[in-house]
Amino acid sequence: MADLFYLQDSRSNVGSRAMFWRNGGGYTSNLDEAELFTREKAVRQYECRETDLPWPKAYVETRTEIGVDSQYITKSEAAADRNEDGRIYVSFVHNWDGNDLVWISGTGAPTSNLEEAIHPGAAESEHYLKRGFEVWPCGYIVMRSRNVVRADQLNHKQALRGAALKLPKVKRQRIRRYTVNCGGCGRFLSERQVYGNCPNCGEGNAP
Repeated sequence: MADLFYLQDSRSNVGSRAMFWRNGGGYTSNLDEAELFTREKAVRQYECRETDLPWPKAYVETRTEIGVDSQYITKSEAAADRNEDGRIYVSFVHNWDGNDLVWISGTGAPTSNLEEAIHPGAAESEHYLKRGFEVWPCGYIVMRSRNVVRADQLNHKQALRGAALKLPKVKRQRIRRYTVNCGGCGRFLSERQVYGNCPNCGEGNAP
């Protein structure tokens, strides 16, 4: 287990959440669904596409927090929950971290980390509803929570140093350029510029 890696698709995040290769295909911010790779497979994928960053499993898992994806909860389901816990979480309305709900923290500030959220007794529901918040039964929310990682908590150099992994240098392909001159001013144009107006004189050069 010590030599297993997650692969992050570093091209984009969902809110603050890092996106990882999902087990079975696609990408996910849910670390519980992320695929684990051997060192060799992780490095090979990085060599194919350098935006796929290998992260040591242990490094990532010490930096997780708990998120709740708003796509997988409904008010009708929550209302039908018996709330055996007798407590609630309080979320902001129309405020998300990517797809994740944002909660009132112990300091009163917004947080998308469920571990920092307040969970008062259900008797206080009306108080928060009148103030424009939404309330959710704790048990219902906990069952739909997942492990996520904030991208800004990940330091790739530090992680690879700790795993004694040095990534190979990836050869970048040269950008192919057309040997086409602008019809207006004669400047050479790149492949992308051929299909637009010349950045120098504004001449249209699309074929």
